[in-house]
Amino acid sequence: MDRLDAMRLFIRVADTGSFSRAAADLEMGQPTVSRRIQDLETQLGADLFLRTTRALSLTEAGQKFYERARGILSDFEEAEAEVRGLDNEPYGQLRITVPHSLSRVVVAPALAGFMRQYPDLSLDVISDDTYTDIVQEGIDIAFRLGEMADSSLMAKRIALSPRRLWASPVYLAQLAGVESPDTLPPDDALHLRHKATHKHWALTHRTAGSRIDLRVEGRFRASSGDMLIQGAQDGLGYILAPDWLVCEKVRAGQLVPLLPDWEADALPLHAVWSGGKLKGKARLLVDHIAEAMKAVELREPESVA
Repeated sequence: MDRLDAMRLFIRVADTGSFSRAAADLEMGQPTVSRRIQDLETQLGADLFLRTTRALSLTEAGQKFYERARGILSDFEEAEAEVRGLDNEPYGQLRITVPHSLSRVVVAPALAGFMRQYPDLSLDVISDDTYTDIVQEGIDIAFRLGEMADSSLMAKRIALSPRRLWASPVYLAQLAGVESPDTLPPDDALHLRHKATHKHWALTHRTAGSRIDLRVEGRFRASSGDMLIQGAQDGLGYILAPDWLVCEKVRAGQLVPLLPDWEADALPLHAVWSGGKLKGKARLLVDHIAEAMKAVELREPESVA
């Protein structure tokens, strides 16, 4: 086996902590993976892994080899990219993970154009609202919404989306005398289940700068932003959402801005990866998705009486 391929296989096993998971990721048989790691250990004259029935971990020699192997592969891939012009003609596979709603509204519609532009590139997309372990799962790029917690991962903010209140025209017609968020019915706030402990939405007036905490006590909550949008479209109440999440419904006239002079803190979108510089095909995809986010931005909402 080529030494570079051996390093890649070793790193995949080390990252996943499992021969079987590495074999599945690389579409190889587990016995083949085990044999090739044993061949590498024989070649190096050192044990790289501590093997027990319950766990697989690196030895001291394995940890040192892991750190050096990652550096060698990174240098090789950068040199290869320069020779091949990879920044312009990417090839190989990219594995990405994207939240469901973002995938449906922004990412999925943008991928066809990207793949037509780069026909030698293949994509493996995981649409998941949970935080996938990008190292163990071999993820090249994770697209994540919200502020980033402290982490050893690298991150780049690629979008910052305004969040406003939205409702159906039918629901809006039922409101009377509502001039500020604190006069909205709290029972009609449609909100996410995992945010149930947050009993308020902090809203700021765009020109005056005044701030109001809107109580969130809605009778309808869900784990999906798409379900909340459907509830708002059906007149169950109002939602707080970024522009990209509601752009389809707004352009179709199914949702309209409610108290458009008030906004919550904007929602950031980050591209996250495991280390090194963002380059090559990964950088091209991140730039492409950043442009796709701009394409779904809404114009300034008109005031609603």
